Amino acid sequence: MHYVACPLLCFLALAFTVPSAIAAADGDSTDIPTAPLPPDLSLDTTTATAPSPPSSHEFDSLRHQIARVLATYRRRPLNTLDHTPWEVMHWSLTWGAGATIRQGNAGGDLVRAFEWLNRGGRCNGQVMVGVSRGQLIALQGKGMQGHASQYLAIMAQARLPKSTPVTVDGKQFMISHLLESEKRACREKTELTFALIAMSHYLDTDATWKSADGTTWSLARLVEEELAQPIHGAACGGTHRLFGLAYACQERRIATGRLDGVYERANRFYRLHQQKMFSELQNRDGSFSTAWFERPEDGKDVERQLRTTGHMLEFLVSTADQKVLYHPKTLAAVGFLAGILDKEPEKEWKIGPMSHALHALAIYQERVWSSLTPDALAAYSGDMKAKATPMPPAPKASVFPVSLQRFQTLFR
Repeated sequence: MHYVACPLLCFLALAFTVPSAIAAADGDSTDIPTAPLPPDLSLDTTTATAPSPPSSHEFDSLRHQIARVLATYRRRPLNTLDHTPWEVMHWSLTWGAGATIRQGNAGGDLVRAFEWLNRGGRCNGQVMVGVSRGQLIALQGKGMQGHASQYLAIMAQARLPKSTPVTVDGKQFMISHLLESEKRACREKTELTFALIAMSHYLDTDATWKSADGTTWSLARLVEEELAQPIHGAACGGTHRLFGLAYACQERRIATGRLDGVYERANRFYRLHQQKMFSELQNRDGSFSTAWFERPEDGKDVERQLRTTGHMLEFLVSTADQKVLYHPKTLAAVGFLAGILDKEPEKEWKIGPMSHALHALAIYQERVWSSLTPDALAAYSGDMKAKATPMPPAPKASVFPVSLQRFQTLFR
């Protein structure tokens, strides 16, 4: 899977990318343009290379802090006695196919999280997969997936192949069977966010299919349906919807070399939301609005900050052009998120927000330095990430807690 990074070459003229336009290294980093995005360009990005990250004491400190946070939290896996399938699914989002949990209580043996869920293993007494009328399904409800196609979308982001085995009550299935069930379940004017993520990964971009009611569907139609749905009030402030649109655009561009039809509108839509994050929704400490995309808000409840900034940063670092990752405003957000997780490593955070926040840091680590947490699999896959660079010695002093102003001089 190409975990989303818009394949527009990040060394293009900055006027053609909304977030990149605000990332000019030698410009005023507080001068945020708000002009609409010009029409997208059709480019062959197969030989695209990403610029190397800047070199500075602050940037090295940030790298060490992210590595420390990810290693610390990976050493405290969930377990099948205390945690639900929903929680294990979210934990697996952070670490991908390599995610592990403990069988039984916190002292149990380590097992692969996806393998456990996909063979009907119980978590807190519940299972994630089942069979209905002979068809493999993912169960939905309290403790299980919270949205239609959510579990399939998580497995897509972990890049599990369609041939991955799934066992229910001794019956053998594969992820491809779950994909067919989700295709049949598509309904207009419903939440199709996670179906779009999953099907953008597993299907050809020109694929068509029939839902159970006989309606013809395609990926372009899924994009159209999602664009017609609101961002405000959507799952997790609309961050998942924006990610799904961005990922569909990337897959279309990879498949055809250009964006056409509804994909042009989707590209403009998600990029304008990236721009809004910087121009309207970032607080002085680097966090993003605790009211999501609806309005600026600087709430001080740390759990709320972890949830909103974690999700919004996850969307940003997985979809923005590479140079945006080095912009002072991005660094401030990454530093804020790493800082609150680093400050209280033993805190029992809510699993969902914590997992999305850790996922954002894992993606950032891989895209910027092409480095992984030990024993973890890649959280991100795509052409637009920098070449691997060795970890420098740890700076003597940390720069955190961080504020936006601390990074304003990085490029001057």
